[in-house]
Amino acid sequence: MITCIPLVQQSASSRKVVTYTRPDRLSDLPNVLLIKILSSLKAREVAQTCILSKRWRNLWAYVPCLNFDIAEFSSLNSTESHRRFIKFVSSFLLSIVENASLDVFHLICDGDHPFYNGIPDAARAWIEKAVKCKPKKLQLEVFYYEGLTIPDSLYICDSLEELYIRMDSGREKYLFEPEEVYLPKLKRLHLSDFQAFSYGMEKLRYGCPILESLSLVYFLLETQNVFFGSLKRLSMTRCYFDYLDFSIFAPDLEYLSIDGGSIGCISSNKMPKVTEASIIFYRVEETEYDVLSSLVNVEVLEITIPYLSELVKYALKNSLIFPKLKRLTLGRFCMNCAFSTLSSLLKRTSKLEILTLYHDCSNEVDGDCCCMVNKSKILQIVDCYRRKCKTKNSIEKVE
Repeated sequence: MITCIPLVQQSASSRKVVTYTRPDRLSDLPNVLLIKILSSLKAREVAQTCILSKRWRNLWAYVPCLNFDIAEFSSLNSTESHRRFIKFVSSFLLSIVENASLDVFHLICDGDHPFYNGIPDAARAWIEKAVKCKPKKLQLEVFYYEGLTIPDSLYICDSLEELYIRMDSGREKYLFEPEEVYLPKLKRLHLSDFQAFSYGMEKLRYGCPILESLSLVYFLLETQNVFFGSLKRLSMTRCYFDYLDFSIFAPDLEYLSIDGGSIGCISSNKMPKVTEASIIFYRVEETEYDVLSSLVNVEVLEITIPYLSELVKYALKNSLIFPKLKRLTLGRFCMNCAFSTLSSLLKRTSKLEILTLYHDCSNEVDGDCCCMVNKSKILQIVDCYRRKCKTKNSIEKVE
């Protein structure tokens, strides 16, 4: 495509217009590259870009990555925002070419607005349309949904490899009760603000045969156990359980992350393949630490705990050792008060190579930390802002 650019040259006696041309190199790119460029934009930006040139005009209907965000319409008044967002998304999806396939479908609906009425029904239709396009990744983020229901077709989309759903109502959990689950290609699953009973988790287990990564956030589990034979990564943030002896059965699990919630309810089933773990404790109850007994072969461990002394007492009482631990990170405790306690803990980590300490104190770190240098090859001491801490002894530290 050639672009004509007029130049105006003026003199005292006359005005002369000189036109020269230069190639439009961007529009000369093949469709495949242009579509890839458009895929990095949000849906409204895609539509706006396609009106800049005839060459781009019909490409938006072939974009495989769609990202609809209601925040793009928030600059308008409430009534107009509501109307235009629904009209835009519906028109965009309706105009997608027949038998088109999607790589990514991302929908963000924030219901904390007076113009939210009417979106739940429309959003359900949008999700059903997206499912028909066989997406590989689907991300749904809904805040204050008030009546939005997830269509059952989403849970039997056999093309999905990654599924992210956040249903934040601000009050009650969204009940996970699909009629059927058949996600044979799903490898990564994230569910936030859900409530699930045993039948829901059983359907999830059998319907996701190759699931490798599961993330549960603000999740209420009213079941006694969770079993995933193929799971390699499990992350639970502020999850709560209806049973006091909740069990996790994941024989191939390699990574475990637990942030608060009902940690004390998790039974200490052995997890022999877990090599990396991150555990954040908020309470000082002995049952909270039982999960550490599962990590018999952990090599990288991060622990955040209010009182390190309580953990050491538990380790001594239950003969807790970490024979393969190489990297240990401890956070959020007063180091000036805990070095003697920490020394006792390090005696149970014979292969430790790197020790990282985070603390909240503004005071200098006490010189007693010299006792720990022999226990690890690298000692890192940083504060909550990841800044180096000064010590009374000359110790080489690494950020």
